[in-house]
Amino acid sequence: MIQLAYQDSDRGDMYVRGRKMPGEPKVTLSQTQLRLGATFDLGGMPAFSYLQQPVGSLHPGGTLSSLPGASGFGDTTMLLAVWPYANHASQTYFAVGGYLTLPTGDYQAGRVLNMGSNRVSTALQVGLQTAVLRNLHWMGAVDGMRSGTNKEFGPLRREQDQEVLYTAQTGLRYDINATFALAATYFYTWGGETRVAGVAQNDRTQLERYQLTAIANSPVGKLSLQYGGDFRTENGLLEDRRWVVRLTRFF
Repeated sequence: MIQLAYQDSDRGDMYVRGRKMPGEPKVTLSQTQLRLGATFDLGGMPAFSYLQQPVGSLHPGGTLSSLPGASGFGDTTMLLAVWPYANHASQTYFAVGGYLTLPTGDYQAGRVLNMGSNRVSTALQVGLQTAVLRNLHWMGAVDGMRSGTNKEFGPLRREQDQEVLYTAQTGLRYDINATFALAATYFYTWGGETRVAGVAQNDRTQLERYQLTAIANSPVGKLSLQYGGDFRTENGLLEDRRWVVRLTRFF
């Protein structure tokens, strides 16, 4: 499998502990992702693995326009997923996936914006998908991500640690016919408070966002167009919009 994706997103209003801060900050991310994957059998279970490498740029604007931007490679992510239960007759599938993200991305301690995170991250995800009606499918998933220490955070190069970051998601997909499908997904992310030099930053994540997807199967592969953004965030920049175009081809 090979997948090529392009993502463009804008972040705007800054929130601190649920309060909107003054000013008009803006950060635009433009990113291309290459994903190489393969399906196989693992212990009698269907399995899938991939390696993903992003490259892109971050451009600050508005009240953040004085900050330097960033460009280059992002961190490399690898996935191994297995399906302990896969019932094609009822279209019910239960999957478990493990992620490993390596700090291969461009990073400079003195910059506020970076393409890389300068730390190793691991995540575990469980997901369930089943048919509600003949053409309507429901999915749900929960994951937890644990990150290692960034030993060069900020201009003083202090150590930054982060608590486990959790995400739950649920969504529906409607198959219009064998060629076209539509989907809608809701995400809730929480946790992930950081510590810098052992001092809690009171920046716990509490984020709600959505994603709408249109899917088309074509002779060259599966094409998907996604649009989404944040409903609300407790801390950080609110993502106003996100566009993603993906082309996936299986061999």
